[in-house]
Amino acid sequence: MLAVAHFRRRLFKPTETFLYNYLTAFRRTLPVCITFKKVNLEQFPYSHPLVELYSWHIWNRGWRWLRRGSHSQPEDSDLRYDLPKTAESLQQYDVRALHAHFGYTGSQVLPVKRETGLPLVTTFYGEDISALPRSEEWLRVYEDLFSEGDLFLVEGPNMRKKLVEIGCSPEKAKIQRIAIPINRYPFRERLPKKRGERARILFCGSFREKKGLLYGLDAVRCARERFPSLEFRIIGEGELRLQIEQAIERCGMRSYTTLLGFQPHARMVEEMDKADIFISPSVTAANGDSEGGAPTTILEAQACGMPVISTDHGDIPNVVVPGKSVLLGPERDAEVLGNNLCTLLAEQERWAEMGKLGRSFVEKYHNIAIEVGVLEERYFKLAEVGAV
Repeated sequence: MLAVAHFRRRLFKPTETFLYNYLTAFRRTLPVCITFKKVNLEQFPYSHPLVELYSWHIWNRGWRWLRRGSHSQPEDSDLRYDLPKTAESLQQYDVRALHAHFGYTGSQVLPVKRETGLPLVTTFYGEDISALPRSEEWLRVYEDLFSEGDLFLVEGPNMRKKLVEIGCSPEKAKIQRIAIPINRYPFRERLPKKRGERARILFCGSFREKKGLLYGLDAVRCARERFPSLEFRIIGEGELRLQIEQAIERCGMRSYTTLLGFQPHARMVEEMDKADIFISPSVTAANGDSEGGAPTTILEAQACGMPVISTDHGDIPNVVVPGKSVLLGPERDAEVLGNNLCTLLAEQERWAEMGKLGRSFVEKYHNIAIEVGVLEERYFKLAEVGAV
């Protein structure tokens, strides 16, 4: 079986189910994960090789501050992958290809590629393709990566265009769709609410500017003026928590808005199963940070049968059926978001058909059982071996 080494700073982060989905779906290749730090294994069980490069005391903030000499350096910039432990692992499992997850990881894995001569795949996901390239320093880093790396993957045509714009050869830039394990998401047909029943709207995402939750709050507030029988449930945590709490209080939304905090993935799926409408108002942040492609939660919501309200941000239009499984609007336009939400609340007979179309679309184009085969074929080609 072809062994491929996968590199990520921390495995597994709760917000990176898109990566976990792939790493646990491989069937014809052996994923050997190499990470600085193992985290959250109780939530993300992993049965394949998982190599942790640094012991726990490395993560002491004071010790690492002295080692870096500054807090201004990029996260984990003082840590490296080209260590004897990495070389031992590559040899032990007879690794034939390298796969770095996120652009900055690719730059850190370049020394490993130089030492081994193994082909290097790098997948870009979000800020690594949107915010970081605003810096001349990062553009220089990426110049080396694009020159020496063998294959660069993104999740949609919008991301691919950006990748080429920042210097990647079009021949090396390919689309690898984000995907989910469809059978883990229960499909439920959404029916119009009975008299006295509340329509439940759900948001799931980190409390960062690019997730657009403040616009979502404004949209829900406006919609409730016309449709008082609704509730808004919010899963997430993050740096904007205080602003979000203040907005809820200021707008008088506390009676129908519930902040659930961060929840394990299984609980999030339970909330999706109970909700009627999913809202994902993504925007480009002031510092350039963006979804890159699209939030995995939009795929998950469609798989569960929910109609979706979102924006034309990034590759979101490419992971939905615009106007049929989702209603889209411009970024940062709470009025359009609110109007689209009102449309779905007024025309609840549309919910069932929108949900069916969304589920069918995800099954066809974003099913991990299919997409993982596409990625494995790429590995076989790079390693110049036949599929087994």
